This record gives sequence, C-alpha cells and structure tokens, in this order.
Amino acid sequence: MKLTAKWTLWFVLVSLYAAVIGGLFYYNMFKFVFDKKLQNEMVEMVRFRAPLLVSSLSARPRSDATFPEAEVMKAWKRNDTRIKNLVYLNDDGSIRWHEDTQFLRMSYSDYNNQVVFDTPVVLMAIRDRMPKAIMFDDGNYYDMAIPLLAKDTVAGVVNITVSRQEAKSLIRQAMVRYAVGAFIMILLIGGVLYLFLLLKIIRPLEGLKDGVDAVSLNRLELPYTPRPDEIGDVASAITALLGRIKEDIKGLENVEIMSLEKEQKWWKTILAVTVPHGARALVIDENNNILYTNFEMNVKKKGAVHLLDIFDGRQQSIIQVVGEALENPGKVLRGSVVNSNVKCTVKAVQLPDDAGKNRMILVLEPEKSL
Repeated sequence: MKLTAKWTLWFVLVSLYAAVIGGLFYYNMFKFVFDKKLQNEMVEMVRFRAPLLVSSLSARPRSDATFPEAEVMKAWKRNDTRIKNLVYLNDDGSIRWHEDTQFLRMSYSDYNNQVVFDTPVVLMAIRDRMPKAIMFDDGNYYDMAIPLLAKDTVAGVVNITVSRQEAKSLIRQAMVRYAVGAFIMILLIGGVLYLFLLLKIIRPLEGLKDGVDAVSLNRLELPYTPRPDEIGDVASAITALLGRIKEDIKGLENVEIMSLEKEQKWWKTILAVTVPHGARALVIDENNNILYTNFEMNVKKKGAVHLLDIFDGRQQSIIQVVGEALENPGKVLRGSVVNSNVKCTVKAVQLPDDAGKNRMILVLEPEKSL
C-alpha cells in the first residue's frame, strides 16, 4: 500500500473515531439541554400560578379544586400540546382535579393502579420538596411532579405527563446539523492536509525517486534540489553515497589502468623475445578488443579498438581463426588473411585463463613468394 493510501486510510479512521466520540458527547449534551429546557418550562409554568394554587390549597385543604384552580388546570392542558395528562393532588395524595371527573377524590395510589404507567415521582417530590422528573415509555414521556409549598410544607402536588417529542425532534435536528458540520470540517481539514502532504511530502518524494532513477554508472549524480527537511537529509545521504561510489569506481579504474599498463609492459617483453622479426603480433581479450600490438595501429578511434578495425580485407577469415582458437584453448591454429593488401599467415592461440583473464595471441607473418 502506498504512503498516500496509508495516510488517507489513517485520516478516515481517525476522523470517523473523532466524529463518533464527538457525536456521543453532543448527543448527550443536546439531550441534557433540551430535556432540561422542557422540565424548566413546566416548572416555571406551575410556579407562575403557584400563589393562587397555594392560597386555595391553604383555604380549602383536601377538597375539590375551586373554579379558579380548575380554570388554571384546563388552560395548561389546552394551551400546551406537550402536556398529555395532568393531575392536581392534595397534600394527602387525593386527587383535587383531573379532566376525567371519575378520578376526583381518588387516592393517588388507587389512581396509579388504573393507569398504564406507575412511577414514584410524586413520592420523590413530596419527600425532597422539589420538582422531580422520571422518563418512561422508552423515553417518549416525562412523568413530572412539582410540589406546591406553603411555609416549607407541601400543600399539594401538580403531576404532569409531558411528551418529549418536541425535545427529541430538536435533538435530531441538532445532531443532523452536527453531522453536516462534522462532514464539512472533515472535508476541509482533509483537503488542507492532502495539499500539505502533496506539496511537502508526496511530490518531493516523487522528485527524489525520479532523481534516483536518473542515476547511472555514466552519471553518478543525484539531480535533486537541496531541502532543509528529512527528505533533504535522505537526498544528501544518497548524494554522499554516490560520491563514495564514484570515488571507488575511480579507484578501481586507476587500478585497472595500472594493471593494464603492467600487462602491456609484460607483453612487450614476451613478444619481443618470441615473435619473429617482421611479424606482427596482437593480444586481444574475450571481446576481441586489442590490448597490445608490437606495431603502430593507424586507427582514428577513441576508446577500445576492435580486431576488425585494423583488417581491411577478408575479415571473416580472421574471425574464423579466432573462433576456432577460442574453442581449442592452448592449441595453435593457423589460417590465412589479407591485411593492408598483404597476404599473411596467421597463428592464433587461446591462453589458459588461470588468472581470470581471457587472452589470445595472434601472430601475422607475410607469406613468402615462391
């Protein structure tokens, strides 16, 4: 997997992880905020009318609701669609008001036996003398109990069943906005990071790769602009390595030149003793390049001189002799060639390569006329 793909995968995974963690955090925060808002609105609604209710409870305790009290209850139920059920209780737990008159004066415990839900929220509110709320029906409703206090004594309780649908809708809307915002933020951050990686890392690495691909034995140089970062450090290390390789090659070339010069001196001595006067001698390598001759070659060519560069006549004949000698090491083979319009007898012998060098000696002698 390429570096770009790895970084992209890493960024996607980290972004998803951060988005999920952030989503859980914001969901709980939105849930707390909107649920608290809902509860506070119910509490403030009751507290606004609390003086009237407490006054009636004190004047007529443990009885039915007065007309003003009943009107307040009806207004609450009528004006706020979130309120699904409302029970007004006396301090002894008897029902003071309910929209269904069959429940009037019924004890709250008997009432709970007839409804589909039963929570201890009223007992909690009376005990702690403060508003309480319990979620039920899979989070669709709150059962709230708001005590009415008269001189720090619970004179009555307003029990409200309030729907959470509005709060849940607000939470959903907030989470959708969060998801859209998170997605846009990820795209923006991802785009900026991608441009940064592309300009500062990917393209410099590609340039470094192209520079390395351009290196060859004929050009041991790295075409790369220096950079003051880690990629520049790698390029500098490669440049230093190429410099050391260049020096080593230069040293090997010098050794090879010195070895060749010594070999030429050696051949000069050997051929001067062994080759008859007037004969021409050549020493060639395994590529048929001429290493030494006992005569001056009139070849206008730079670099290695091939055997065929000095033969102007029947050149295939010399190649044939050389090929046969190569197949029969140590055996002197003879042939006839024409060189510089002179017919010559050629003798060729492939020397043993014990020293790791393939060398062949060719001796050309002009044929004597009869």
